[in-house]
Amino acid sequence: MQTAASKTKRRVASPSKSRDHGTPTPKGSPSKSPSRKRAQSPPVSPIKLEPGESYAKPPHTEVTMPKEPEPQGLAGDYGAIALLMLLYTLQGIPMGLHASLPLIMAERKVLTSELAFFSFASYPFSFKLLWAPLVDSIYSSSFGRRKTWIVPAQAAIGLLLTMCADQVEVMLGAVPGDAESGTVNVKALTYLFFTFYVLAATQDIAVDGLALTVLSARNKELGATCNAIGQTVGFFLANVGFFALSSYGLTTLASFMKFWGWVFLASTVCVLFVKRDEHVAPTSGVLSEIVSAYKEMLLVMQLPSVRTLALVLLTCKAPLAAFDALVSFELMAEPINIPKERLAFLGTIMIPIGIITQAHVSKSFSESKPLGVWMYTYKLRLAIGAALIGFIIWLRQITSSGAAIPPYMYALGLGIMAISSATSAAMFVAQMAFFNRVSDPRIGGTYMTMLNTVANLGGQWPGTVVLAIKGELEKSPKIDAFSIICACSAVMGVVWVMLTQRTIHDIQNRPLLAWKASS
Repeated sequence: MQTAASKTKRRVASPSKSRDHGTPTPKGSPSKSPSRKRAQSPPVSPIKLEPGESYAKPPHTEVTMPKEPEPQGLAGDYGAIALLMLLYTLQGIPMGLHASLPLIMAERKVLTSELAFFSFASYPFSFKLLWAPLVDSIYSSSFGRRKTWIVPAQAAIGLLLTMCADQVEVMLGAVPGDAESGTVNVKALTYLFFTFYVLAATQDIAVDGLALTVLSARNKELGATCNAIGQTVGFFLANVGFFALSSYGLTTLASFMKFWGWVFLASTVCVLFVKRDEHVAPTSGVLSEIVSAYKEMLLVMQLPSVRTLALVLLTCKAPLAAFDALVSFELMAEPINIPKERLAFLGTIMIPIGIITQAHVSKSFSESKPLGVWMYTYKLRLAIGAALIGFIIWLRQITSSGAAIPPYMYALGLGIMAISSATSAAMFVAQMAFFNRVSDPRIGGTYMTMLNTVANLGGQWPGTVVLAIKGELEKSPKIDAFSIICACSAVMGVVWVMLTQRTIHDIQNRPLLAWKASS
């Protein structure tokens, strides 16, 4: 009885099955040369097959070429990072200019109630989620999905900066011989900078999407880093940079705005040559994509956990607004009279403190509970706010007689500001860590944007309200509006902590399933 192996050997040895590899011969037999021209080739040894094996293909040797090493680190992404840094830095320019104007207005005795109205100009960044689906869904596939919005938004900002620069000087009442000289047109400035913020917010939405396209997969997380650093640098250049140059007579607000207007226009030309953009037509109708995006937003907001968190985020900054919004104006007012340029310089010292704090605190969230850290630093900020009230009252007593501010008071004030900056940065990192932890991965982009929008709005409205209240109290000259508002804010902060501490602890301990919008 023949085995399967012996049958297989016969089949392999059959000339009809040789497939031009020569006829194998038994071991020890002389090899025969084929009758073709390839007879000079060396004989092929017989193929020994193990039991159960069959001859399907002639044996061959695969030649594999060595693979090129994959890029590591930032290799291949330097150009993309430079582009993103440029675009995000430009976003910070209108923000820095907007932050400069209230100090100029306060120096020109603009009422606090009018400063409250001017604060509305920055609200578009808190509501950009409302038109983000439009930016993501409506575009020209031939021109580029992101360039469709970046190019016109930046060009519009550049044109506004160059064309309205001289008018801004007029609005600030700084043009000699003008009929309105000395009168600050707060409403016109508010409308102008509101437009700047709408355009910058639109550009921000598109650049966030561009970062996902131009960066390689291994470096996609650097988009958020470029955003944070770029906007900070832009804010610094337009705020502190302007005050530093103008204090030495090297520039005026009009010439400074014109310079950055031309930078915006030049950078827009650079964006035109960006090739790594999405040029794919939408897979579904534009209207259906927009409707789907808004449905996701509603789905997130219907979650009980998100609603409770939103209530916390919308109210938590109310007790802190007095310390954040009023301190700079109080330090510039009588009798302290610290120049706005010096205040801006002190603010720059806080930037590296905030960055170092964020880097240090972000390492501690692998095992800890972010909202626990957030609540702890919130209490510290309340304590620092109380210290600021005492510091300013003490500073008033020193300067009321016309005496100069002693160096030790600058050191003390700098220390208080440094602790305040560190705690603020720690709160922000803890908040973002919690957002990342609970966001539903299925709609992570929409989820995170929703939470950030609520948090931004919660940080915006209290400042406006505080400035408006101070403006009303200042109508009575005998009332110390700053001290009253700050004292009430401190008490309100203590009450807020007592009412929400248990709720925040409950939010922290809820299972991830309670945050899933897709369940």
